[in-house]
Amino acid sequence: MDYITEGLTPSRVFKNFEDISRIPRASGNEKQVSDYIKKFAEDLDLKVFQDSNYNLIIKKAATNGRPDGCTVMLQAHIDMVTESTENSDHDFEKDPIDLIIDGDIITARDTTLGADNGIGVAYIMSILESKDIIHPNLECVLTTSEEFGLIGVNNMDLSSLKSEYVVNLDSEEDYCILTGCAGAVDSTISLKKEYKPANTKNVALEINIHGLLGGHSGMDIDKQRGNANVIMGRLLNSITHDFDLFYVNGGSKRNVIPRSAEAVISVSDKDLEKVVREIQKTAAKAHKEIYSVDPNLKVSLRRSAPADFKVFSNDCKKKIIRLLNLIPDGVISMSNSLEGTVQTSTNFAVVRESNTRIDFINMTRSSMKSEKELLKSKLAMLAEIFNASIEFGAEYEAWEYNPNSKLEKIAIDAYEKKFSKKPEVAVMHCGLESGILLNKLNHKAEAISIGPNIFDVHSPDEYAEISSIGMIWDYLIDLLKTI
Repeated sequence: MDYITEGLTPSRVFKNFEDISRIPRASGNEKQVSDYIKKFAEDLDLKVFQDSNYNLIIKKAATNGRPDGCTVMLQAHIDMVTESTENSDHDFEKDPIDLIIDGDIITARDTTLGADNGIGVAYIMSILESKDIIHPNLECVLTTSEEFGLIGVNNMDLSSLKSEYVVNLDSEEDYCILTGCAGAVDSTISLKKEYKPANTKNVALEINIHGLLGGHSGMDIDKQRGNANVIMGRLLNSITHDFDLFYVNGGSKRNVIPRSAEAVISVSDKDLEKVVREIQKTAAKAHKEIYSVDPNLKVSLRRSAPADFKVFSNDCKKKIIRLLNLIPDGVISMSNSLEGTVQTSTNFAVVRESNTRIDFINMTRSSMKSEKELLKSKLAMLAEIFNASIEFGAEYEAWEYNPNSKLEKIAIDAYEKKFSKKPEVAVMHCGLESGILLNKLNHKAEAISIGPNIFDVHSPDEYAEISSIGMIWDYLIDLLKTI
């Protein structure tokens, strides 16, 4: 079998990453890749446990001559976010990720790369198959549906594990050791659809928002990029002439800043040109406001066949537009104790129609529980005002910083010895599984999170630095040797 990564260092890491990149591993569709890794470990005569959610626990005995010494958990998630460009025909249910090497960059053609968290998985697989790496007793935990709200880890039984230290491999900055993360909760505001007959003399106008960068709703939320759902609400609210609305949709996943949205309205032929000018004028304002951070916003308008079917009632239309404009989005507050760190945010992620309702899906993150609860109450009040229902789910608490962590000191010392400089130590606004893992163990343990430089995650522009992947691999090997 030919490998596009042949010749890259560390060779076993890139080979394992390319192998799992050939296997579909969208959140909720991890059986095939989980079975592959399970067989990979069984072929190495390692102890493997696979649960009903396809989470894996793989144990490997110490190679440092201390079988009665400490136990370390290495942890990563095997699923990936599946985003593609507008013109891509990639089928994430069956197609392999098409890897591209460009100098020091590894990326994918027209899709997310899956380095989040495939590189972490490849690190673990490479340590499991190694015969020359010195390490303590290892409990390797590979989880599923992390990108769907940490579902896999939340449903794991870890009561039999003995790990004193947890090394999560799901970070994206090689200069930083993470020692905490925000908690999060999803919310879905559901508005019941109400219809009226369409005016058959009207013409339909399709509104498409595209070209936005999107990105990870935790890592990129502070970049103030455009949100397609928010922009759509603004465009619809700017129309001063009478119009009907019969379709609206935007975004794709709860943890992805929405890059595109579409709506279809109908207007009288005599007002069409005026409505188009109003939309274009508002689109130009939005483009100017975000140009420095998100320069490629495009709003496409296309006249289509006359409307001859039912449209939303006036009251329902008004509620939809107001919800699009009033649902919180972006940075809510910054930390007072950690300079430059987002404390609370909300990603207005998805607008989606079903047969009977319209769902407005949001993901709220916060490292302060009281602020997360405050946002939940505000969203609940907003739903009540519009006579809509609201449902909360996929909630998890923050991984709180431990100022007395022994593992943090070990990790900092090993980093400084390896690279002759101190790492940055930070609390992340993204969600990591470390806090849940610590809570599920039947004993007190400590955790850190590390990883190589990965950029534009959760978007088709995702890429990773090859040299950084090697750097963190070398550091991880030294860290395991030190513990």
